[in-house]
Amino acid sequence: MNWINGNLTAIGNLVLRPFASWPAQVTLVIVSVFAGIAMTIVFRHTSNQRALRAVANRTRAQLMCMRLFKDDLRVALACQGSLLKSIGLRLCHTLPPMAVLLIPFVLILSQLALRYDNRPLVPGDSVVAALHLSEAAWSANRNTAIQVPPGIRVETPPLRDDAQHTVYWRLRVDEPSEGSLRWQVGPGVAEKTIVSTADPGRLLTVSVHRPGPGFWDRLLRPGEPGFDADDPVEAIDLYYPRRSTPFFGVDIPWWATFLIASMIAALCVRPFLKVQF
Repeated sequence: MNWINGNLTAIGNLVLRPFASWPAQVTLVIVSVFAGIAMTIVFRHTSNQRALRAVANRTRAQLMCMRLFKDDLRVALACQGSLLKSIGLRLCHTLPPMAVLLIPFVLILSQLALRYDNRPLVPGDSVVAALHLSEAAWSANRNTAIQVPPGIRVETPPLRDDAQHTVYWRLRVDEPSEGSLRWQVGPGVAEKTIVSTADPGRLLTVSVHRPGPGFWDRLLRPGEPGFDADDPVEAIDLYYPRRSTPFFGVDIPWWATFLIASMIAALCVRPFLKVQF
């Protein structure tokens, strides 16, 4: 999973690099439009278009029947029953392509989350770093010290949570810096990237959580390699500020913008690609 995440993140950085200086909202809409078009093409080639068109035609006929015979209760109820069957059949025909789209959809969202969930740090920001140790490694490593790159300084002494086997530090950014936080844990060194910049709107890869060995943890947090099950470190968190992506004065979540823009794009290209949803 680490290999897959590393390659996908590298591809994402390569694709988004030309838009690094653009407003984050504009880049998000562009990516969403292309994603919507790509998903429409995949839907067309993985679904039974002939069956979907037949069900769509029956649905329209049943709706027309309900309008024409709205005064005849028996006929109207029969049309409603047939309409419900058509809706269920249409749903069954859309499940296979949706199952195919689920995997790339999750991978795209997890990559976008790396850029849009949180913004990079700027000079003057403070951030909390949390080192989560395994129960077996806690006693021997609870006094481990943090090493920070140039431009970052440690503001507070370590705060140790014996119940959760976690050590916390508060860090402050003095100047833009890109490097890694380091801890000497056992015989090895644990690292966590930290990203700061002079421009908070710049679209950079911001990894809040370096995951552990869990599959879902690694799938949904692909920014850094996950720790193995036998590592003394279970995970590392760096609580970056949330990114704001307002549109027309309304600060809606980035994933809502992605869904809306991709669906609008899919509906717009549907007649040209001759796709039946």
